[in-house]
Amino acid sequence: MNTVVMAIDHQNNLSSTISQLTLREAMLRNASVVIVCCLPTDGGVEGEVMEIECAIDQAAQQHGQPKDPLNCAETSVRAALVPFQQSGVSARGLLCRGEPAAVIVEQANKLSATMIIMGRRHLSPFNRLFKGSVSAAVLETASCPVLIDLSEGQNDG
Repeated sequence: MNTVVMAIDHQNNLSSTISQLTLREAMLRNASVVIVCCLPTDGGVEGEVMEIECAIDQAAQQHGQPKDPLNCAETSVRAALVPFQQSGVSARGLLCRGEPAAVIVEQANKLSATMIIMGRRHLSPFNRLFKGSVSAAVLETASCPVLIDLSEGQNDG
């Protein structure tokens, strides 16, 4: 079966655009979706992976937004699963620790992904120089096609 990887950032709210792009591609390719969200290694072990299969509608949550990065990332992945599960597209999430671009490409390779779909942050030239661009690094190192939604993300300054 074909697999499409949708990479999300735990720090930004996921736009519906990237979800809709991924949903459309998954349906066209008769593919399953794996949502990959990468966390920094602080407080965790590099290479650690947590699998998530159950969606949660953020609007239906009774509790306030979680504050720590792991809970924020888990909530983001669960919310991102909703449109796929509602559409009957097989989807699951992975929370991974490590350098984001390397982790995204590594997971795509392990899954034999047919495509990676992701957004990008709109970094200032200063931040792009010092932080680097995850989307550019994925584009340069992935062994499958990469679709980058240029409207995704926000200006990080």
